[in-house]
Amino acid sequence: MILNTLFKEIKWIIIRGKLKKIKLIILDVDGVLTDGHLYYDYQGYQIKRFSVKDGLGIRYLQQAGLKICIVSGGKEDVIKKRAEDLNIKHIYCCIKNKKEKVEILQDLFEVNKENILYVGDDLNDLTVRKSVGLLIAPNDSSKKLKKYCDGILKNNGGYGAVRELAERLLRGTKLLRSIEKEGFLELNI
Repeated sequence: MILNTLFKEIKWIIIRGKLKKIKLIILDVDGVLTDGHLYYDYQGYQIKRFSVKDGLGIRYLQQAGLKICIVSGGKEDVIKKRAEDLNIKHIYCCIKNKKEKVEILQDLFEVNKENILYVGDDLNDLTVRKSVGLLIAPNDSSKKLKKYCDGILKNNGGYGAVRELAERLLRGTKLLRSIEKEGFLELNI
């Protein structure tokens, strides 16, 4: 257990320089922004559980000037509402070929693959590996995916994994120091 934790931290030290090059963050939803479970109400409507802490982390990243996109294989109704709450303009749902969508976003935002960080949790996210600079996974991701990731977060999907990522990306910046000292003045949803 201790060796596993140490190994994960060493990976973060190794990619520290690459983190500074990131301009575009692409997030999967189920298993990254949510706990990966699907909930249904009594009428059969799908409900997803999102973390407010992840929402605040996304706000930090946006304030730092990073672009945030969502690329998900899931249905768009609930995801669109969460993205709207977080002021995320680029939301792509029901996506089968995530690699193709990542490459389209690379062209749209006019960035190199080294400037793209993708957060996914399962083997359908592995397809983007060669199209991004960094592939990151929450702690509870598929073991097979984690084997190929550049970094593994301590937190599970839907339990502050994206917030942890935001703090790792912004570590040592004036913005994060200011937030940690003075607080955050925007809405936290």
